[in-house]
Amino acid sequence: MKKQLLIIGGGFAGFWSALSAIRQSRELKKEDELEVTLINMDEYLTIRPRLYEVSLEGLRVDLNKYFKQLDIKLIIGKAEIIDPDQKMVIIATQSGSRILSYDYLILSSGSVLKAINIPGIENTFNVDTFNGAQNLEDHLTHLANKNFEGDGATTFVIAGSGLTGLEVATVIKEKASTILARLNKPSIDFNVVLIEKSDKVGSYYSPDAQEYVLETLKAKHITVANGVSLAGVAQNGATLSDGRFIASQTVISTVGLVASSLCNFFKGEKDKLGRLHVNKYLQLEAYNNVIAAGDVANIPVDDKGNSSLMACQFSMFLGKWAGHNAVNSLFGQPLKPYSYTDYVTCVDLGQQDGMLTTGWDRKLAVKGLEGKTIKMEVTTKLIYPAEDVQTALEDSYPEVPNVAENAV
Repeated sequence: MKKQLLIIGGGFAGFWSALSAIRQSRELKKEDELEVTLINMDEYLTIRPRLYEVSLEGLRVDLNKYFKQLDIKLIIGKAEIIDPDQKMVIIATQSGSRILSYDYLILSSGSVLKAINIPGIENTFNVDTFNGAQNLEDHLTHLANKNFEGDGATTFVIAGSGLTGLEVATVIKEKASTILARLNKPSIDFNVVLIEKSDKVGSYYSPDAQEYVLETLKAKHITVANGVSLAGVAQNGATLSDGRFIASQTVISTVGLVASSLCNFFKGEKDKLGRLHVNKYLQLEAYNNVIAAGDVANIPVDDKGNSSLMACQFSMFLGKWAGHNAVNSLFGQPLKPYSYTDYVTCVDLGQQDGMLTTGWDRKLAVKGLEGKTIKMEVTTKLIYPAEDVQTALEDSYPEVPNVAENAV
């Protein structure tokens, strides 16, 4: 009977886990002794870092393009209960509940937008999922059909000035204008208000990078409200924590991510984001047959206290290690310790503007049009799997290039 490797989640970590597992099983000549199954909510790998963009075209990759050739089973559904002691997962599908057993499990169920307990939070939009981004686009199209008429229709409120918040804030005018042009409507002047609860926007960047961000926001006439947060959201606007009301029909939340709630089914230490602490092989210490990868995993990347972040540059490589180590563990082969000390951030700041920072102190390396070009190169080419399935399979081997050097 074949050994069952079950992967929960088809994002960057899950996708690369599946390919890496097949590659390594072939390397060990154990392909006929292994069955790889992946559970995902739909049949796509969503290129999540691009969901803020003007167009949603091309932001999903068909999983079955790769899986059918590689004999990876794809089950469309939602994992709801995991019993690691019984090695069992209950999933909900369109045709009802299913129970799946496994010999080895890779948890790569990702992250979700942090819940905010304020009145009217359901009135906000987000770009956390493809459906969320599509919902925002449909909403903007609805407003454009009415020429953005009505109180607050031309004002966009963005809550949170992390990387996603900055990208949404600097691109949302262009997105709305593109929709207007597509409908042959006249152009409109839009207002953008960026809300940040801390005293500074971009305080997590080095001083020179932070200065560039502030200069860019000012040049794009984006209003920044520091030291405040959302206190309530209605269909006609947002109330801030200092009592101010901003009339807006489009309030977008980008306030951060937390790990999938499926982490709660496992014993072991978790960080403040709900991520599972893993060892150098990505295993959970309390189990001999569970690996966590991607946004659900917290693994140190150096001896200075830095750990993996919820970002595709980590998830891709964590997935490659996860699939490799899961197969080796199943067949009694040595595991490969995870190693990735490089770190860069690429930020899109709208037309002609973007930046690349390097290192954990996020030093400004490139800015302006060159920074924008690098961002587009990374997100439209480097993070996509190769078109050729066999090439993608070869790319799943767990080794990491020097991202900082290659980026510049």
